[in-house]
Parts: sequence; C-alpha cells; structure tokens
Amino acid sequence: MTTDKDATPPPTSEAPAHLPPAGEAVAHSSGADRDGRRAVGLYLASTVLIVAAGLLGPSVVVLTLTNRHAWLPSYWFTTKPNDWLVTLMIYVAILLGGYGVFLAARAIKNGWAPRVSRLVALGIGTTAAVTLVPPMASGDVLIYAAYGRIMSLGGNPYTTAPADTIRLGYDPVIAATERPWQGAKSVYGPIATWVQWFSSWVGGDSMQLTVWMLQLSVAISLIVSGLLLMKLVGPSLPAKRRVAMLALGNPLLLWTVLAGAHNDAIAVMFAVIALVLFRRHIFWAGIMLGIAGCTKLSIGLVGVAMLWSLRSDRRKVIMFCIGGAVSMAGLYAVVGLQALQQARSNSSFISTGTPHKVLLSFFTLFLPNGLVRTVLAIAAWAGLIVLGILLSQVFPKSLVPRTHPDDHTPEAIRYTAIYGIAWIVTAMYSLPWYDVIAWVALAAVAASKVDKWMVIRTTMIAIAYVPGRDPNARQVAPFLSDSLEWFSTRLRDTVCPAIELAVLIGLIVWARRGGAQWWPYDWPKRKAKPEPQKVSTP
Repeated sequence: MTTDKDATPPPTSEAPAHLPPAGEAVAHSSGADRDGRRAVGLYLASTVLIVAAGLLGPSVVVLTLTNRHAWLPSYWFTTKPNDWLVTLMIYVAILLGGYGVFLAARAIKNGWAPRVSRLVALGIGTTAAVTLVPPMASGDVLIYAAYGRIMSLGGNPYTTAPADTIRLGYDPVIAATERPWQGAKSVYGPIATWVQWFSSWVGGDSMQLTVWMLQLSVAISLIVSGLLLMKLVGPSLPAKRRVAMLALGNPLLLWTVLAGAHNDAIAVMFAVIALVLFRRHIFWAGIMLGIAGCTKLSIGLVGVAMLWSLRSDRRKVIMFCIGGAVSMAGLYAVVGLQALQQARSNSSFISTGTPHKVLLSFFTLFLPNGLVRTVLAIAAWAGLIVLGILLSQVFPKSLVPRTHPDDHTPEAIRYTAIYGIAWIVTAMYSLPWYDVIAWVALAAVAASKVDKWMVIRTTMIAIAYVPGRDPNARQVAPFLSDSLEWFSTRLRDTVCPAIELAVLIGLIVWARRGGAQWWPYDWPKRKAKPEPQKVSTP
C-alpha cells in the first residue's frame, strides 16, 4: 500500500510546507541514488562471478554433466579449476549479492526511483545468464534428473531409488548421480515428478540437456513469480521497485535457488498464482495452492497464511479447504499414497548449519538419540509458534492494496512472510533454497529491519553450503583439497549455527522492542473473592 512518504508529489511551482528544505531533499535523494547505483553494480558483479565459475567447468562447485551437446545449454569450458579459486569466487559473489540486496532495500525505502522496466530487465537478464551455465553447489538436480529418467523408463521414483536401477544395468543419466543420494527415493509431489519426467523426455540420454530443462523450469518459475507479484502490488512504483529487486532479480535467490535448479521455485510460483486468484476466486485459489503442495509439501505454509487471513469468514474457509483438498487428493491419487509416505519420512531430519544440529551432537553424548530428536522437534514447533506470534504484532504492512472490502490478499501476503521467516529460522531441517518463500513474500511487504536480518540469514547459510556436496562423491573427490574440506565444514557446523541463532535472537529482540507480547491475548481474569462484610455491633 503506497504511503504519503512513498508517493511522488505532483509538480508544483512552490514546494508544499510539509516538504523538507531543498538542500535536505537533494542530499537525501543523492544518498538513495548512490545506494541504488551501487546495488545494481553489486547485482551485476555477483552474477558475473557466478557465471564465470560455471564457465570454468566441472569443479568442486560446478556439477559434471554427461553426454554433452556442444551447441546446446549449459555451456562450459573444461579447465579443471583450482578448488579454492572457484569456492572463493562464489563466496565473494554471495557476499556482494547480499550487500547489494541490503543497499537496494535501503535505497528504495529512501526514495530511489529508477525506471521499473530497467529493474525488470536487470532481473530477467541476470536470471537468463545464470541459466546458461551448469548447475552448482548442490547435486540435488542430478537426482531430479534420475527420478525423471526412472519414470520415463516405466518405473516409479517413489518406490525405486536410482541405486536400484543402477544394479539392473548401466544408464547414462542415472549413473551420473552422486553417491550420497543414489539410495534415496523421491520425496517430491506429483507435479515436481511430472516436470522431472518431461525434462527427461526432452533430454533423453543426455544429462546435460535433461538438467538444463530443469534449470529452465526454475528460471521461468522465478520470473513468473516476480512479475505476478508486481501485478499484485498494484500501481505503486516504489512497491514495484521493491519486488523487482528483492524477488525478481535478487542475487541471493539466483545462487541458492536457480544455480542449484531447486524445484522450490516451481512450488512458489503456483503459490503466487494462488494469491492472485485469492482476491476473487477463493475456491480456485485453493485448487492452485493444492497444486503448489503437490510440488513440495512445505509450501503449505502459504495455505496456513491464507486460511488465517480468512478466519473471520467460515464459508470462505470451507471453500478454500475444499479446493485444496480436491487438487491434492486427485493428484496424489494418480501417483499413490507412497508419495506422501516418502515425504513424511523426512520430517525427523536435522540439517547441518542449524543450532539444532549442535544441540543434537551435544545432548546425544549422554541421552538417547530418539529422545533428543523428539525434544528438539517439540522445541522447533514451539519456536515457530512463538516467533510467529511475536512477528505478527509488529511486522510491517503489506504493499498489496485492498481492491474490495472482501479482499484478504494483503493479509495473506503479510502472514506468508511472517510464517515463512519464522519457519526457516526455527526449523530443524533448513537449507539455503528454502528461503525463497520468505523472500518472495517479504518483497511485497513494507521495508523494516527484518530485511537486514534476512540478508544476514540467507547470505550465511548460502556460504555455508559452498561447495555443498558430499566430499566422498566421485565427481567431487578429484577436486577437493583437505584444507577446503576442513574450512567449509567449520563454516557449516560451527559458524553458521552461531549466526543462525543470532538472527533468531535478533528477530525476537526487534519484535519485543516494537511492543510485541509473548501472549498478545488477555489472560482469563480471576474473579475477585468478595471481601467479608464487617457487621457493626450496636
């Protein structure tokens, strides 16, 4: 929603009385312009470094793709670069990108006013550039390709792991997967599986082309999500600029989501479509949110946010739930309930880089592993609820305007940002690409100190997962030196948990200073006991 501060005043011959003196206005504008120009430069520099690392070819950071077609994407040179060189290039790219996002948010808040079309071109251009080089950091996309290949060969990725197919005979795509995940069956929804199947159908025996189709699906999803968000925020130019810089062209997302070709972006795209439909078509919004959940179940956070915004209208709540249930039940019925069982099996995992992992390592020295995991799971859910309550009281307003009295979209966007941030900083299993849902929603919310904490969170966890692949995998082992393995491991298991904990504490302190209460509702008041009446004697 555009505020008076953000709105551009009409040209007049005389400055209104409420405006600052001319000298102050010029100084203020020049500072915002300087931050904005630096942000654009940092976005470009970050992208150049990511693309350069990809062009250097297979390394400790860049994946090895087999059966290459010389004239088709992705493109790379076979140079066998030094492991420290490419890792430092990505470290610098992430740091520059994170600082660029911080400067961009500050510049837009302070009145930086470039053409929106130029920012859109920046976002689409940098996205396209990263799509033209091989995927990096995580080997997940190779497993996506293997699941698609299994399905194209007539198998079921929910019951058949890549290792099962490898035992039956050589396949050029499945054999290219990395060791740690070869025994894992698919945990993704039917929509993600069908995207993987289509990519395999196009790519055939070529891992290069199959993976590029997966990269392309992620790139398209990020662009569509950003453009739809710009439509949601309406005519406000400052709001459009914020969306363009924090969602469409955010270099942190280009690295964590696009460079690794993670299918979280596809789920988020369907969730944003659901938010667009949410204004006037509640049932169809539920249908689309169910489709998003059939890509990745964690996107259900958006559904919770949408339901909470409808809490005063029971009829709409029922319509939304029916829509979501129809699409999810129908799609999961096609692939079978084993798909849901596979996803549920991952709910007890704890990822390295979280404070939970440190606590698990410490307490399992003298307590049973199962007990510690149960307590940590309860603590994570409690932390999510408490942080969500605190943030909901002080979180800034949505930039999405209300188009009619029954439009609940602004509240849904705001609660999506709240729940997304609370989830990623309290979850036991949290990875860099999970941050996409929080950033996409935060881009459509007014600026606040949460921007800074999110930049710190995503920048740190992104760095912690470089190189991000198992050092014992045959594709990684030839490139990885002992010194880099030790250094990257310490970043992930020691430095990152400390920073993540600091971000959590920082958000709590910020909310409390803003007046948030641990329990914002009035406690039931006890009835006062009647005082005994004194009887006076005559």
